Amino acid sequence: MDTFKFPMRFLNGQVEKFVDGTDDFYAHLLAMSMQVLPGELPLNPDFGIEDPTFDDSLTRDLAFTAGAFIPEIIVDSAEVELQENGQVRVNIAFSQRNE
Repeated sequence: MDTFKFPMRFLNGQVEKFVDGTDDFYAHLLAMSMQVLPGELPLNPDFGIEDPTFDDSLTRDLAFTAGAFIPEIIVDSAEVELQENGQVRVNIAFSQRNE
């Protein structure tokens, strides 16, 4: 199912969307899972991961989330990088399953 891009923008008179099955679509789903803490969604309390900023278990947590909620991909690696300006950058490598 396609999903809207946020912030919302219009392209040719239509709301821009992530197209289901593309790398951008799955990257968006992974990013969303990192913005939700487990237990925040009452209908899906296992969705999300703990704050990955200072935790070495990021790859494991993302792999679990992807396996449970995004089975079309495999998380290959994930690393957290603290930038000089104080921002945190999370780099995630994933691949789509060829089924």
